Amino acid sequence: MDRLSELPDSVIFHIFWFLPIRDFVRTTILSKRWKNLWTTTPFLNMTDHERLSFDHKKFSSIVHRVLLRWDGVKVLKFKVKMHHFLSAYGDAHLWVRFAKMHEVEELYLHWRDLHLKRTGNNDHEVRWVPQYLYSCSSLKVLSIHTSYFRITENVQWNHLKSLTIINGFGVTEDVINQILCGSPQLEVLILSLVESDESLHIRSTSLKELSMNKHLHEADDDSSTYTAELRIWTPNLKTLEIKGIPYGKCLLMNVSSLTHVTLEYSNLHQYDRTYCGDFPGIDDFLSSNHFLGDLFGQILPNIQHVENVKLLPCCFKVLRAMIEGCMNLSSPNVKSIQFRFHCTFVGMIEIFPLSKKLFIEVGERVKSYCGEAYSLWASRHFYREFELHIPMSFMLQLRIVEVTLVEGDILFPFLESLLKNASKLEKIVFRVKGSQNCLLHASQKLLKMPRSSRTAVFSFCEY
Repeated sequence: MDRLSELPDSVIFHIFWFLPIRDFVRTTILSKRWKNLWTTTPFLNMTDHERLSFDHKKFSSIVHRVLLRWDGVKVLKFKVKMHHFLSAYGDAHLWVRFAKMHEVEELYLHWRDLHLKRTGNNDHEVRWVPQYLYSCSSLKVLSIHTSYFRITENVQWNHLKSLTIINGFGVTEDVINQILCGSPQLEVLILSLVESDESLHIRSTSLKELSMNKHLHEADDDSSTYTAELRIWTPNLKTLEIKGIPYGKCLLMNVSSLTHVTLEYSNLHQYDRTYCGDFPGIDDFLSSNHFLGDLFGQILPNIQHVENVKLLPCCFKVLRAMIEGCMNLSSPNVKSIQFRFHCTFVGMIEIFPLSKKLFIEVGERVKSYCGEAYSLWASRHFYREFELHIPMSFMLQLRIVEVTLVEGDILFPFLESLLKNASKLEKIVFRVKGSQNCLLHASQKLLKMPRSSRTAVFSFCEY
């Protein structure tokens, strides 16, 4: 039986969506019914194959031939994804125009632009997002990678639900305001901005998920890049992520519905100077506990009602310093905390004394934070440090612990103390990256530890 020919169109179209462009066209040989079916699919995935590495001209030629033969009615999903640099930007304009003409609902424009750089007043050299994209009212999902933004006409994204901008240049406060005003149903906004020295004001009553990430692309000695303000007025926001280089000020003015917060500030020491160049004075500027302390002082009072918090090690050092400075940072409403392991994280639990869920990740580079002596310090002092600082309320409330371990035994002193004192613990999930021997070693070590909770269930798995 020819089971391929019996598949309904919706299933076949779904398969097409996950195939690179060459494989997508080659499906014509699988079945007689499939021979011309690809010409009517509402899902067009123009993705080149990373291993093929064919040039832009060849890729563009294939895309043009596919679009010329396409004979469908409406494009529900349209994706252009290239693993090489985009050199002929006029082709991209034609593809976007095609998608708009056929009332595209989900549009993904992912490419690398060889000429994406600052060019002063020579606007003709800048690769702007096509202006007619802003009037594509059929859009529901839009994702754009590596582009400049300038809006000269009204945004008409009346049905847009999700907007993602990765490596966005020229995303000013005016651009954001025009996008938000023209997207009354926008619920998800993900922004990854490059060298943004602009202060931003995110004001929306429809947003439910917001992710802000500011990072570096080229050397920039302008300190305003690191002192811009971020203001957020989103009364219906549920999830907030703030990542990358921190803003000088972060004002959460109305986030009463917020339930999930992620703070993942970067440390410039993590950037490769051979790529980023030298930043005179910037390291001292960002490593200042006073600077980040002021920043957390602005954020924490406005998220004390949040139930789920995720922190990275860069946050730990500053929060620990604030605690030692006798600042009251307690957040009793937090029920779930997630973080990557660091030698200063013990004191962080004091801020969240009533958490019921604890998620810990021990990464491959955990030793790099404190040098080779880190493991020795942990094995000798971590057990004592934990028991001295841990609040008893935390032990009585804790129900679930999930651990993701990449290397070493560095976390076991903490887990030993945890099992000894968490009398209400119900479940421990332990994920180990490595061989089955590593998983076996971890499970044997944990199961031998004394525990105060008789009902705690252990779960071990690889990832």
